[in-house]
Amino acid sequence: MSNTAVIQLHQRETFERNVSRAVVAGIGAGLLAWLSGRALVPVPLPYLALVGATLAFVRGTKVDRLVLSALAMVLPALPWLFGLSPSWSVALAGAAAGGVMSKARVAERGTEGSVGAERPGVGHAVGAAAATAALALAGTEVWHILSARMSEFDTPVLINFGVSGAVLALFAAIGSLATHLALKSDPVEAKAEELLSSVSGEFAIQVRKALVSYRGSGVLLAALPREPAREELAQTLQRLMSDATALMAEWAGVEASVQESAHVSLQREIDELNQSAKTSRDAVARRQLEDAARSLGEELERLGEVRLKRERVLAKVRAQVALLERARVALIGMRSSHATVRAAEMSAVARKLNTLALGQADEARLAHEVATSAELAAHEAITLDAQTRSRLEGARAELSPVAPISSEPEERVDDESKVKG
Repeated sequence: MSNTAVIQLHQRETFERNVSRAVVAGIGAGLLAWLSGRALVPVPLPYLALVGATLAFVRGTKVDRLVLSALAMVLPALPWLFGLSPSWSVALAGAAAGGVMSKARVAERGTEGSVGAERPGVGHAVGAAAATAALALAGTEVWHILSARMSEFDTPVLINFGVSGAVLALFAAIGSLATHLALKSDPVEAKAEELLSSVSGEFAIQVRKALVSYRGSGVLLAALPREPAREELAQTLQRLMSDATALMAEWAGVEASVQESAHVSLQREIDELNQSAKTSRDAVARRQLEDAARSLGEELERLGEVRLKRERVLAKVRAQVALLERARVALIGMRSSHATVRAAEMSAVARKLNTLALGQADEARLAHEVATSAELAAHEAITLDAQTRSRLEGARAELSPVAPISSEPEERVDDESKVKG
């Protein structure tokens, strides 16, 4: 196996689209800087270029776009308002722009668009802020050099400003690359993947099926336009997947104890104890062996009850996985529907899935009770085995000195009779 690390660029099309729009916005920022200079109210070109690049990233609902646009214009302006040096002003403004770009990336897809998909986290926001700050400084240096070279060739001032703004915006937009690398998985999906290493048999098969349906639903859901019905359906899918994962996780430690091999091994041990009891010539040892076989027989019955409960829980898990697959198929049919009809369908599917999933909490408690009873039964079996061994050892210790003790009084009686005679 190769140990070479591979850094994957997630959602490359989105990154290329945002960078292209940022360059166009940078050209506009350069023209605006030229106009502000002609109006005798000069505005720093780096500020305008950073704002333009950040505004090119703004997506989401109307509220998201309004808030992000306000942050994109206010936060980068603060360093200049506080009178910091040009370098510090550009660096801090770039960091603020990078943070807003990262937030815009999250708002673009929304939480419902991240079902079964990667998403940037706090670390990505910090990385984007640091990268944009450094690249803004580098872009400023490139801007100065490029502007001086264009002035030497008598390039028109308007073109000079446009190209300079595009360069600054390009460097700032590249800083958003941190939000496309090593993204965090969906927490629900990550928990299911972690569960795969601790379950086996039929439960492992159901976990894999649930992951396929959940990820497929996430892809289809992200392709639909953002609306309240989409968010409702996304929350329902996440709850279904989370409940199914929790239910299977409760059985992670019990699955091995209810396998057919465990049942056969326990039955074999009971048969050996019964056979030993039949061949034993000591009555006390025979009774101890029969008691041990009887106690294991009770545990065998309890194991059978646990296996029956396991079948019920497995049936419930299969029903939950079927609900996830049902939601995926419903989403496939929604893509060709009209927007109004599609929203109504999503709401109807979400309500129906919620109704069918109401009993998940009870089944989770059932699994917890089964797991607890299985652990208690195992502990009790260990205690009974220890008690059986203790009683057996005590019986052996009791039987070993019987002959010497019973013969001593007879010898004393013989000695006394000889003395009297």
